[in-house]
Amino acid sequence: MTGSKNKDTQDDKLNTKIERKRRLNRKEQKARKKLKKKTRFPREICQEGNDINEGTNRSQRQESITSSREKVAGLNKLDVAECDEYMSNYKPVTIPSLIESSNEIKSSSLGKWFPKAKVIKSRISYTNADIKKTSAKSSLVLFYQYAKDPWSDSKVRQLVSYLTEIAGVRTIAGRIRVASEGVNATLSSVDHENISAKMTLRHVCRDLQNFDPKVFACTDFKFLDDLSPDRHFKDFKILPVQELVYYGWSPKEAPLKAGGVHLPAREFHKMLEQDETVVIDVRNHYEAAIGRFDGQQKETTSSERGGAEYIDPKLRKSTDFASWLEKPETEQKLKNKKVLMYCTGGVRCERASAYLNSKMGDNVQGVYQLQGGIERYLQEFSSDGGGHWRGKNFVFDKREATSVTNKNGDGGVIQKSNSDKPESQLETRCCLCQKMWDRYIGKKKCTMCGVPVLMCDSCMSSNKKNKPVLRCPLCVEQDITVPADNVEYTENGVSGKCEEIEPGQQNVAPSVLKWGGGHARRKKDLKRELLRRKNLKRRPCQHGTSCTREDCFFYHPGRD
Repeated sequence: MTGSKNKDTQDDKLNTKIERKRRLNRKEQKARKKLKKKTRFPREICQEGNDINEGTNRSQRQESITSSREKVAGLNKLDVAECDEYMSNYKPVTIPSLIESSNEIKSSSLGKWFPKAKVIKSRISYTNADIKKTSAKSSLVLFYQYAKDPWSDSKVRQLVSYLTEIAGVRTIAGRIRVASEGVNATLSSVDHENISAKMTLRHVCRDLQNFDPKVFACTDFKFLDDLSPDRHFKDFKILPVQELVYYGWSPKEAPLKAGGVHLPAREFHKMLEQDETVVIDVRNHYEAAIGRFDGQQKETTSSERGGAEYIDPKLRKSTDFASWLEKPETEQKLKNKKVLMYCTGGVRCERASAYLNSKMGDNVQGVYQLQGGIERYLQEFSSDGGGHWRGKNFVFDKREATSVTNKNGDGGVIQKSNSDKPESQLETRCCLCQKMWDRYIGKKKCTMCGVPVLMCDSCMSSNKKNKPVLRCPLCVEQDITVPADNVEYTENGVSGKCEEIEPGQQNVAPSVLKWGGGHARRKKDLKRELLRRKNLKRRPCQHGTSCTREDCFFYHPGRD
């Protein structure tokens, strides 16, 4: 009797488990079906109401909605096909609970800007030498997403913990900024074992949609496939930040709901051809130097040009945008004009367009921004010679800079060319010898303000040992002669003071571009110190074996 009772009890438990599993499966299927239905639609239609600011007139609103719907009609079938192709063997990564993610996550400081960063080494990485030995391909995905309702601190910690779990399961690298207002990311993957880079990144995007369907269901994921394997990053950096793009404005000064009207590439292209229109480059000047939207400016008379007037605010960093907008000449240029704005991927335009609307919305004929940025535009006009774009698109990944004919980018070993003229359609030159040059290599920076400068390979080779004074085009134009190291900059490099030089004698850069919050400099100092200690170890201590200092760096015969 006891044996039969135990058997009945075991059968009941088994049946209960099976029933519970069935219920979970049904719930999971419903959730997945609902999510799949949401993700079939591109971002424009999902944020149709949010993207169009309340101050826009009815015709502008209708124009944007119409263009968005037209784009949806052409994309739905492609999205569904992609979903079936890449999601057939998708296995979701378990989302950690709020309690699990509340535990202190082990982090490593990457300077004072990223004190709680998390760095995870990629499972696999390729160098330039490995390219010829493998047929593997890499992929990139670029995206950003603002949350309509800001995440709580616990939700942000949960996302950081979840991203750590994803990196442990999938072969990914790159960097992602995480804040309460959303995320901004550039992620990479490479073909590995039985899974392709294309599939891996699409699985990661689905993981994010599982984490917060309301936020990520309509994100504009920009996929770049079939790149060389060395475009894959070496590690995955999760960077908790206060703002996705630092402008130094409060949410009241630049509310996202007041942002510009989002225009797909084709609509943006048409508006570039209109008169009484200006197009503002929201990127830094060193980016605009090698590529920009000014191909639409066609000469109509000897003194006038047709199409949207290109405006480069000549920014060294994003925080310079506010001071540029406050200038009287800027207000004069924008007055009663349609204002177009663009950047690399779209994220910098979100706050910038909102700030411009809040300051000058009544004095302009509408504010518009390029949906998906230059990346989307070049994809759309890849077969049309790049449309009105001229030059190269500077990017913050291992591609370095891309063009319509070179989606893989310039990054890597310098290839010898039979022509002295660079591929770019713009005249850009080496900062030293003034030779035609259009590549930012060697991490060379302006001595006066810290922005990247163009230096050719010949000057790089001849200046390996000495450190010449380098000046960017902006510092040359503004006659900046005081090195940034001689100036004590405050407020994140926006203002500064120089005690060694009296005012009026020499010019100081109005702002300086800081890199990594001092992380790179500390790494260099540590390397120098280790090298110094290594060299001292080879030199015998003058006190010999009688030296009692335990931390003495010199060599002690008979003791060491």
